[in-house]
Amino acid sequence: MAAVVAAAVGCTPRSDRHGGSPLEQGRTYTAWLYQSQFQKLWDRFSPEMRQTFGSVADLASFAGRSVQQLGAEQGAVDERVAEEQPFRIYTRQASFQRARDPMLIQWSLADNGLVTGLVVRPVPRQTP
Repeated sequence: MAAVVAAAVGCTPRSDRHGGSPLEQGRTYTAWLYQSQFQKLWDRFSPEMRQTFGSVADLASFAGRSVQQLGAEQGAVDERVAEEQPFRIYTRQASFQRARDPMLIQWSLADNGLVTGLVVRPVPRQTP
């Protein structure tokens, strides 16, 4: 499965914070990813994330293919937020219709809610 990785970089003042708690932001950005709302994601990407992907069309092509390959999210979801100054890291682990292993979706968020990093990768199942 393809992985999307971008480095976490720079942040802006707290007064520019966008869209609620990091948990709410992570849920919103994940929903936009699943629903192929790539323009909305692009609008929340930091300048460095935009540079990584190049354009909203490139983001749509790459991320859209990955989401399509996974199929629908199913079953229980494990989600949490960690503080890794100066960022908040939203982590979501879930199973998907067409993925053999659970998947990890991770958003790195600046104080203003901008996306500074995104990772989508399989999480190997643990053997007893």
